[in-house]
Amino acid sequence: MKRFQGILYAMLSSATFGMIPLFAVPVLRSGMNTASVLFYRMLFSALLMGLLLLIRRSSIKVTIKQFFTILGLSLFYTASSLFLLESYLYIPSGIATTIHFLYPVFVTMLMVGFFKEHLSRIMTIAVMMAVGGVWLLSMGGGGGSISLPGVGMVLITVVAYGSYIVGVNRSCANKVDGLVMTFYVLAFTAVFCGMNVFWGTDGLERIPNMSVAINLVLLGLIPTLVSNLFLILAIHRVGSTITAVLGCMEPLTAVGIGILFLGEHIGTIQYIGILIILLAVALVILGKKK
Repeated sequence: MKRFQGILYAMLSSATFGMIPLFAVPVLRSGMNTASVLFYRMLFSALLMGLLLLIRRSSIKVTIKQFFTILGLSLFYTASSLFLLESYLYIPSGIATTIHFLYPVFVTMLMVGFFKEHLSRIMTIAVMMAVGGVWLLSMGGGGGSISLPGVGMVLITVVAYGSYIVGVNRSCANKVDGLVMTFYVLAFTAVFCGMNVFWGTDGLERIPNMSVAINLVLLGLIPTLVSNLFLILAIHRVGSTITAVLGCMEPLTAVGIGILFLGEHIGTIQYIGILIILLAVALVILGKKK
């Protein structure tokens, strides 16, 4: 039952995270810069989670060690979010997505190399299929030239996001309640994104109208708060490797959102990628460690 819950949480986490374009694209089309969008996204998600904890009258007390550990993990999460957005300015989004999804491979390397986790043959195949499926899915995702700074930025996201996932599983933060840890991660990330806005740009942009405000709140709620909460719950139940592999639902959902709501189209290669991703997910669900 615990394994089933973990797999379900992991799939829900990556699927809801893949809904970012549904709410972010209309906001970006309004003219707001990415730094401000990212700050509002994290701020609203932290406020919503704080409100939920207040309603539940939950204690947010953690130890000093846990506090600073979560602070460090939040730096990894922030770096992943910021550098992925910045990489789109240098390389095509499809290539950026493909490189970013190497993080399950990095997670697997960390877990096997440093924590001596046994990786079954089925999980090895699932990792390779997931990465290959995302590569096919991302083919044709935007034109433009490839630059070393852009590739470097995406590689930073691979290390940062992979380290975040492993850190949640293997650090003392693993003992913190999922709701409380989600609140701290989102709050710290909002602070870091705010620092980036005021020190790295011309300042925070105002929200122009109610439509943009609604999209920003939904952006902070569904693909941020809900996604991060399910991610942490999944890691607690099935570990870092399975959670990372099931992250392949993220680009799959993003493609579906693009087709249904943003008028985008995909070809035969992308459909093959979708099939491979679904097969990889099926392997994770049906496979068991020896």
